Amino acid sequence: MEKSKWVKIGPLPGIIYAEMISEVLKNKGIPHTVTQDGVSTAYGISGTNIAGNEAYILTPPEFEKEVLAIKEMMIDHI
Repeated sequence: MEKSKWVKIGPLPGIIYAEMISEVLKNKGIPHTVTQDGVSTAYGISGTNIAGNEAYILTPPEFEKEVLAIKEMMIDHI
């Protein structure tokens, strides 16, 4: 499937959280990619409390509900 039609899930509080979710998605065989916006991308820095350090998960629409449920379970209750 063409990635331009994938849905964007997030923002997540940083790339570390996106990578944690990504690991679960890999184990479940869910196609996805991780992307990051903001300052950290431009300067190659990482962390969770840097302004503009938001990460996103892109996934095909048919996996959106499952990815959202995983995100909620792992991130939204922190």
